[in-house]
Amino acid sequence: MPRPTEYDNLIKTRALEAVQPTPGAVAGFLKNAEGFLALAKTLLAGAPVVTEPMQIFTNAYEGYHQVVQAVLEFHEVRTKEAGRALAIQRVGADLKLSAPEMAAVIRAHERRNDTSYRSPFPPLSKADATTMVAILEKYLPVARTLTGTLA
Repeated sequence: MPRPTEYDNLIKTRALEAVQPTPGAVAGFLKNAEGFLALAKTLLAGAPVVTEPMQIFTNAYEGYHQVVQAVLEFHEVRTKEAGRALAIQRVGADLKLSAPEMAAVIRAHERRNDTSYRSPFPPLSKADATTMVAILEKYLPVARTLTGTLA
Protein backbone atom coordinates (compact mmCIF):
# COMPACT_ATOMS: atom_id res chain seq x y z
CA MET A 1 0.00 0.00 0.00
CA PRO A 2 1.55 3.34 -0.99
CA ARG A 3 1.91 5.89 1.78
CA PRO A 4 -0.41 8.91 1.76
CA THR A 5 0.77 11.91 -0.26
CA GLU A 6 0.97 14.00 2.91
CA TYR A 7 3.98 11.94 4.01
CA ASP A 8 5.77 12.64 0.74
CA ASN A 9 5.06 16.35 1.24
CA LEU A 10 6.60 16.16 4.72
CA ILE A 11 9.64 14.44 3.22
CA LYS A 12 9.98 17.29 0.70
CA THR A 13 9.87 19.85 3.52
CA ARG A 14 12.44 17.74 5.42
CA ALA A 15 10.21 17.22 8.42
CA LEU A 16 10.44 13.47 7.74
CA GLU A 17 12.92 11.27 5.95
CA ALA A 18 12.24 8.19 3.86
CA VAL A 19 13.83 5.04 5.28
CA GLN A 20 14.01 1.35 4.61
CA PRO A 21 11.70 -0.50 7.01
CA THR A 22 13.27 -2.39 9.88
CA PRO A 23 11.84 -5.94 10.01
CA GLY A 24 9.70 -6.40 13.11
CA ALA A 25 9.81 -2.72 14.10
CA VAL A 26 6.09 -2.02 13.66
CA ALA A 27 5.16 -5.00 15.86
CA GLY A 28 7.84 -4.00 18.37
CA PHE A 29 6.58 -0.43 18.66
CA LEU A 30 3.00 -1.64 19.11
CA LYS A 31 4.10 -4.17 21.74
CA ASN A 32 5.88 -1.35 23.59
CA ALA A 33 2.69 0.72 23.39
CA GLU A 34 0.73 -2.15 24.95
CA GLY A 35 3.23 -2.31 27.82
CA PHE A 36 3.00 1.43 28.46
CA LEU A 37 -0.81 1.22 28.33
CA ALA A 38 -0.93 -1.69 30.78
CA LEU A 39 1.29 0.15 33.25
CA ALA A 40 -0.60 3.44 32.88
CA LYS A 41 -3.93 1.67 33.48
CA THR A 42 -2.54 -0.15 36.52
CA LEU A 43 -1.25 3.11 37.98
CA LEU A 44 -4.52 4.89 37.19
CA ALA A 45 -6.50 2.13 38.92
CA GLY A 46 -4.51 2.70 42.12
CA ALA A 47 -1.51 0.40 42.01
CA PRO A 48 -0.04 -0.24 45.48
CA VAL A 49 2.62 2.44 44.97
CA VAL A 50 2.47 6.16 45.54
CA THR A 51 1.86 7.64 42.09
CA GLU A 52 1.37 11.14 40.82
CA PRO A 53 -0.59 11.95 37.63
CA MET A 54 2.78 12.72 35.96
CA GLN A 55 3.81 9.04 36.00
CA ILE A 56 0.46 7.90 34.59
CA PHE A 57 0.46 10.63 31.94
CA THR A 58 4.07 9.95 30.93
CA ASN A 59 3.45 6.23 30.44
CA ALA A 60 0.32 6.90 28.40
CA TYR A 61 2.06 9.59 26.33
CA GLU A 62 5.07 7.35 25.67
CA GLY A 63 2.69 4.56 24.66
CA TYR A 64 0.95 6.86 22.20
CA HIS A 65 4.34 7.94 20.87
CA GLN A 66 5.13 4.26 20.22
CA VAL A 67 1.90 4.07 18.19
CA VAL A 68 3.09 7.10 16.19
CA GLN A 69 6.47 5.44 15.62
CA ALA A 70 4.76 2.24 14.43
CA VAL A 71 2.65 4.11 11.87
CA LEU A 72 5.67 6.09 10.68
CA GLU A 73 7.65 2.86 10.30
CA PHE A 74 4.71 1.31 8.42
CA HIS A 75 4.87 4.23 5.96
CA GLU A 76 8.68 3.91 5.79
CA VAL A 77 9.46 7.34 7.22
CA ARG A 78 11.11 8.70 10.36
CA THR A 79 11.10 12.08 12.00
CA LYS A 80 13.95 14.50 11.90
CA GLU A 81 14.72 16.74 14.89
CA ALA A 82 12.05 19.34 14.11
CA GLY A 83 9.43 16.99 12.71
CA ARG A 84 8.00 15.29 15.80
CA ALA A 85 5.00 17.55 16.32
CA LEU A 86 4.12 17.36 12.62
CA ALA A 87 4.48 13.58 12.65
CA ILE A 88 2.20 13.28 15.67
CA GLN A 89 -0.42 15.37 13.88
CA ARG A 90 -0.05 13.45 10.61
CA VAL A 91 -0.43 10.07 12.31
CA GLY A 92 -3.40 11.42 14.28
CA ALA A 93 -5.06 12.15 10.95
CA ASP A 94 -4.30 8.59 9.75
CA LEU A 95 -5.85 7.17 12.91
CA LYS A 96 -8.84 9.51 12.50
CA LEU A 97 -8.65 11.19 15.90
CA SER A 98 -11.54 13.56 16.52
CA ALA A 99 -10.75 17.28 16.76
CA PRO A 100 -10.91 17.25 20.60
CA GLU A 101 -8.70 14.14 20.73
CA MET A 102 -6.19 15.71 18.34
CA ALA A 103 -6.13 18.87 20.46
CA ALA A 104 -5.54 16.73 23.57
CA VAL A 105 -2.65 14.87 21.91
CA ILE A 106 -1.04 18.12 20.73
CA ARG A 107 -1.41 19.57 24.25
CA ALA A 108 0.00 16.34 25.68
CA HIS A 109 3.06 16.60 23.44
CA GLU A 110 3.64 20.19 24.55
CA ARG A 111 2.99 19.37 28.22
CA ARG A 112 5.27 16.36 28.12
CA ASN A 113 8.11 18.46 26.75
CA ASP A 114 7.40 21.38 29.09
CA THR A 115 7.16 19.29 32.26
CA SER A 116 10.11 17.07 31.31
CA TYR A 117 12.55 19.69 30.05
CA ARG A 118 11.48 23.13 31.28
CA SER A 119 9.48 23.15 34.51
CA PRO A 120 7.33 20.76 36.52
CA PHE A 121 4.74 23.53 36.89
CA PRO A 122 1.87 23.59 36.51
CA PRO A 123 1.65 19.96 37.56
CA LEU A 124 -0.28 17.55 35.41
CA SER A 125 -3.76 16.68 36.61
CA LYS A 126 -5.39 13.29 36.93
CA ALA A 127 -7.74 14.42 34.12
CA ASP A 128 -4.70 14.99 31.86
CA ALA A 129 -3.47 11.49 32.66
CA THR A 130 -6.89 9.89 32.23
CA THR A 131 -7.40 11.57 28.85
CA MET A 132 -4.06 10.31 27.54
CA VAL A 133 -4.76 6.76 28.77
CA ALA A 134 -8.16 6.79 27.04
CA ILE A 135 -6.67 8.01 23.75
CA LEU A 136 -3.93 5.37 23.81
CA GLU A 137 -6.43 2.64 24.67
CA LYS A 138 -8.76 3.70 21.84
CA TYR A 139 -6.18 4.14 19.08
CA LEU A 140 -3.72 1.30 19.71
CA PRO A 141 -6.16 -1.17 18.07
CA VAL A 142 -6.73 1.31 15.23
CA ALA A 143 -2.97 1.40 14.60
CA ARG A 144 -2.88 -2.40 14.61
CA THR A 145 -5.60 -2.45 11.95
CA LEU A 146 -3.94 0.28 9.89
CA THR A 147 -0.58 -1.49 9.89
CA GLY A 148 -2.02 -5.01 9.61
CA THR A 149 -0.20 -6.02 12.80
CA LEU A 150 -2.03 -8.48 15.02
CA ALA A 151 -1.67 -8.47 18.81
